[in-house]
Amino acid sequence: MGWLSRTSRPAGPSSDAAQPASPAGAPPVPVPPGAAAGATEPAATEAASSPPDPAVPAAGSSSPTGRYGPLVSVTSFDVAPPELEWQLPLNGELYRLMPGSDRPDYSLFVLERPLHFYPPEGFDLARVEAGQLVHDRKGRTMVRAQAMLLCARFVGQQLHPGMKDLAVNLAYVIDNSLARDGEVDFGKIQFAAIGFLSEGHAPRSGGEPVATTADEPVATTADEPVATTADEPVATTAHEPVARSADEPLENGRAAAEEAERHTPSDVSDLSDVLDELARTLRRGIEAQRGTRVERLTAGLTIDPEHRLTGLSGNADGQAPVPSPETFDRLAEVLARLARLGDAGRVAGVTVRVEGEAVSHEVTATHG
Repeated sequence: MGWLSRTSRPAGPSSDAAQPASPAGAPPVPVPPGAAAGATEPAATEAASSPPDPAVPAAGSSSPTGRYGPLVSVTSFDVAPPELEWQLPLNGELYRLMPGSDRPDYSLFVLERPLHFYPPEGFDLARVEAGQLVHDRKGRTMVRAQAMLLCARFVGQQLHPGMKDLAVNLAYVIDNSLARDGEVDFGKIQFAAIGFLSEGHAPRSGGEPVATTADEPVATTADEPVATTADEPVATTAHEPVARSADEPLENGRAAAEEAERHTPSDVSDLSDVLDELARTLRRGIEAQRGTRVERLTAGLTIDPEHRLTGLSGNADGQAPVPSPETFDRLAEVLARLARLGDAGRVAGVTVRVEGEAVSHEVTATHG
């Protein structure tokens, strides 16, 4: 699932069987404050120009939210290389919801601080931008990553508000252009670890970065800038300003509802109509992605208080319900209509079903 947004904004209140992600798979990358000079600017530019995505809870919602999306942290691992253990906790924000060829719910996890890893045997360093290569105290090559790609480890589980120690598959984003892609390109990520994700940021020992030992990597370069605070803007180059695109996600639920209303048929006026249209839109998107008709679809969708899609799971003719990238925009337009329905539109979770031409739905959760 996702919970995701890609719009930089002021920080909020707080600054079935095992199905692991493909080892080849990993995440896309926006830029955290304080990233290294050689890698920060390109990533920031790509984040600014990446396509619109379903957004996360807006500032002021119950979930702690940063400038990109919900604040989350990885505080422990089940399987991971030693150098990742040294860098715990991994604090960051959920930035984008991205579909992959195998499932629709990968999330881009922007790190508060870049992390560093030793390339595994056989790893092609040409896959990595030069600015992301650094060395430890013994001169060994390491790769700097500013973001990770993650997904729930087990079928039927999703990222959700209030989660605690949710098992997730994690991958390093090694090509920052992934931030502009409509779906996950597994050639731009590298499997990292299996860890446990929780909502909110985890404190570091004494409020400072975890100290390294003589054998641990020194993940800095001589020209690396001093880390910025959470309130400072994301760095961009003077000739590459962060520009708002015309199709950038709308800033809040009210604006989204007003925009959607201009394109909404007047007969789509009650909750049943909206949810039936949601099911049909999802089905058409999956059919567009596959190029074949979908006869049976059962999908669970989670929706944040601002009527934005934050999770998607289910089954479509025996496969994951992966729609075309453009479908997320259409789903957002349909969900925005919930804002006009008052209390009836406070849907937090819904299951939609399609069998042939028959469409049905069931609201499974509402926002209090």
